[in-house]
Amino acid sequence: MKSTVAYRPQTRHAVLPALLVLALLGGCGREPASYTEDAPKVSAGQIQFPAGSRQLDVLRSEAVTAGASASLQLPGRVVWDETRSSALRTPLAGQVARIEAQPGQKVKAGQVIAWITSPEFGQAQAEGVRGRAELQQARKELERTRELHAAGVASGRELDEAEANFAGSQADHARAAAFAKAYGNGQHVDQRLPLRAPIDGVLVERRMSPGMTVSPDSEQPLAVIGDPDRLWLLLDVPESLAGRLKAGMQVSVSGADGQPLQATLQHVDDFVDSERRVVQARAELDNRARGFKAGQYVRAQVALPAEGGVSLPDAAVLLIDGKQVVFVEEGKGHFVRHAVHAEELGDGRLWVREGLAAGARVVVEGGLLLQQLADSAPAAASSGTGHAAP
Repeated sequence: MKSTVAYRPQTRHAVLPALLVLALLGGCGREPASYTEDAPKVSAGQIQFPAGSRQLDVLRSEAVTAGASASLQLPGRVVWDETRSSALRTPLAGQVARIEAQPGQKVKAGQVIAWITSPEFGQAQAEGVRGRAELQQARKELERTRELHAAGVASGRELDEAEANFAGSQADHARAAAFAKAYGNGQHVDQRLPLRAPIDGVLVERRMSPGMTVSPDSEQPLAVIGDPDRLWLLLDVPESLAGRLKAGMQVSVSGADGQPLQATLQHVDDFVDSERRVVQARAELDNRARGFKAGQYVRAQVALPAEGGVSLPDAAVLLIDGKQVVFVEEGKGHFVRHAVHAEELGDGRLWVREGLAAGARVVVEGGLLLQQLADSAPAAASSGTGHAAP
C-alpha cells in the first residue's frame, strides 16, 4: 500500500527526487541495465545504498542541534501605548470650525484642540439657558406659595405642586449643567463645541481640517494624543506556539536605523483570536531614540529557553500516513526511518523532544526519494530482488 506523503507545500527541490526515482527505477516500461548494481537494499524502514550509487547524489543530510533553544521570528506591529494615549472623537455631529493645535505640539489636559460648530450642541446650550431661567422662576414661585400658605391663603395642595415644579426644574438644570461641564462652553448659545485634550501629551496624529464634517460614528479618530517615547509592540503568535511564550521573555526588534532594540514581554493573552488563529503578546518599547513609528509593521525575535531534545530543519520531517517521520543517516549510504513528534519552533525549525540523539544527521533533501524506495520494497520483493517490505 502506498503511503501518503505530505508535510508542507512541496517546492521543486522536493519534487525533484520523486522524478529521479521514477527515472532510476522505472523508465519506459523496462528496467535500466544498471538497476541491479545501483539498487538499494530496503528492509523494515532501512535503506542501504551500494557504494558509488548515483542516487546518493540527490540526498543531503544535516546534523540536528542539541536543545530547543531558539529565536522565534514573529510578525508584529507598533502601536500607541493605550495607558499613555487617547483618541479624540467628536461627541456630537458638526463641522470643524477652527483648529488650535498642530501635530507634534505638546498639549495639556483640558486644552482646546479644535472648535466644532454643532447645531445639536447649540440646542443643548439653549436648553441649559432655558433651564436656568425656569429654575429661577420655579424657586420664586415656591417662595411665594410658601408665604401664601403660611398666611392661610394658599392650600397645602398648591404648596405641594410648587415644590414638585421646583424639584423638576432642579433636575432639568442639573442635567444641563452636567452636559455643559462634560463638553464645556455651555454658558452661551453659540453652537461652538470645544474638542479638548483629555490627557497631557503630544498631539501625534490629526485627521481633521477646517470645514470638515465630523460625526461620532466616524471610524477614525479626529486626533490622537500620546507619548511617542513609549510604544507598544504587539506580536501575533501562532496558537501552536503560544504555550511557549511567557511574560518576562526577551524580545529583539530592529528599528528604522537597523539597530536591534531589546524589550521584555509584559503580557500574553489567554485566548486565541477566532479569525486569525493567533495569540497576541505585548511588549513595551523605549522609543526615546525615535526608531519606531506607531502603525509600523516589524519582525521580532523572541528568545526561547532550552528544553532538551533536539531541533532540526522543518524540511527533514515528512508526514507519512498521518505520522511524522525523518530519515536518519547512520553510515555511508545507510538510512533509517524514525517516527518522531515534532513541534514548531519558528524560523524554519522544529523541535523533537525525544527519539533523536544530539549530533544525529537527518535527511533534509531527498526524503521523498527515500520514502518512494521504502514504498517500492513490496513490489521489489515480488519481482525476485530479495528486498523486504518496510
